[in-house]
Amino acid sequence: MRRILVPVLALLVPVLAACQTAEGVRDSVTGLFGQSQPSVRIVPPVPAPASAATATSPAPAAEPAPAPAATEAAEPALRVDAVPAVGAPARARGRNAPRVALLLPLSGSNAGVGQALLDAATQAVFDLADDDFVMLVRDTAGTPQGAQLAAEWALEQQAQLVVGPLLGAEAQAIAPTLRAAGVPVLSFSNDRSIAAEGVYALGIAPQAAVARTIEFARGRGLERFAALVPANALGQAAEQALRASLAAQGGTLVRVERYEPGALDYAPAVRRLGQLAGPPPRLARGEAAPPPPELDFEAVLLPDFGDRLVQVVAQLHGHEIDPVRIKYLGIPLWEDARLFRESSLQGAWFAAPAPAARARFEQRYRDFFGRAPPRVATLAYDAVALAAILARGKGPEGADYSPAALTAAGGFAGVEGIFRLRPNGFVERGFAVLEIARDNPRVLSPAPEVFENPGN
Repeated sequence: MRRILVPVLALLVPVLAACQTAEGVRDSVTGLFGQSQPSVRIVPPVPAPASAATATSPAPAAEPAPAPAATEAAEPALRVDAVPAVGAPARARGRNAPRVALLLPLSGSNAGVGQALLDAATQAVFDLADDDFVMLVRDTAGTPQGAQLAAEWALEQQAQLVVGPLLGAEAQAIAPTLRAAGVPVLSFSNDRSIAAEGVYALGIAPQAAVARTIEFARGRGLERFAALVPANALGQAAEQALRASLAAQGGTLVRVERYEPGALDYAPAVRRLGQLAGPPPRLARGEAAPPPPELDFEAVLLPDFGDRLVQVVAQLHGHEIDPVRIKYLGIPLWEDARLFRESSLQGAWFAAPAPAARARFEQRYRDFFGRAPPRVATLAYDAVALAAILARGKGPEGADYSPAALTAAGGFAGVEGIFRLRPNGFVERGFAVLEIARDNPRVLSPAPEVFENPGN
């Protein structure tokens, strides 16, 4: 049976230059060839809704390909990383023009992240949207109350799809209103507790990544596992994923120990993990070191990140629970240049989206905006690009953002690799397995390019 191949075009994009006014309105954005490009009006969270400017983009480079039959592994039905040529003339916007609301924290403590998400989303509009595509932007102030006001405003603006908000609490606040109106939500949160029919958690959740890491570790012959987890939602989710993965794939969970994230000393939890009676002995000059402690596990899952992970790992090394004897296993949040430089983490394994496509996105973002994007910016690009591509096939009723279209079995391919939305609101992704080595991750097992179970 013929496989459907979707072309990926060259990365030819306009250079974006923005002028920001005191009122928060991006008034002029000029393309590489001088055409008038989309302007985006940012609506503040409290005053009465203002009219939002429409967003215009070059003509599409290719029509979306149909999903292949479910009898074989399906190619991603649509790509969201293809980039069209620039310079097509604008067309008149019809009454059925696709309308997508982008809800972001453009004020408050997460305003910097919100601006980066807006930049990435705008880049996706320029790269991929038809000329009548409308992106409406509203500030949530990063609060559930602000998000609720923004959602009500989006409905008043007749938005057909909502992208955002950033935080799980915001998504939880808007879900009832938008589900009742039949408007789907592509939230940036990775909290699966918010996921439901029509409300999708696009954030890179640890559960599936842990499962991929354990599958790889079992394939490498590791059988006995332990976990040292923070006593928070992240640690709980990772622990549950570890237990489920070992139940499905075989292997033994020897022990799970927990520590308070705000603890000043992680040594007690480390000693419980290794069943050690006390701290390593202080040796006098010339005294021979005792043999390292016997350990009853071969790998330890460490689902934490940043400075706290570094402190935990330092305690593991200090108690001779180190990578020479034990394989460290992590989560996608380990994809952090600071951690790659840590000698104590060299050789550790973790699953995450394949880094190559994201590296290209990050370079383009730096070229356009003069700074590095936050990690979450890729989600804004992929979500808006997905909305733009689904809008290309609009009919008399406008763009098709129905559950059937959003949860296409073949999925989509974006900056973060292949992904597909599930009817329960979860997002399934294809992960690579990476090893920390010499300041950069090395791909040990590549990310899949298609989903092998298109019928699921």
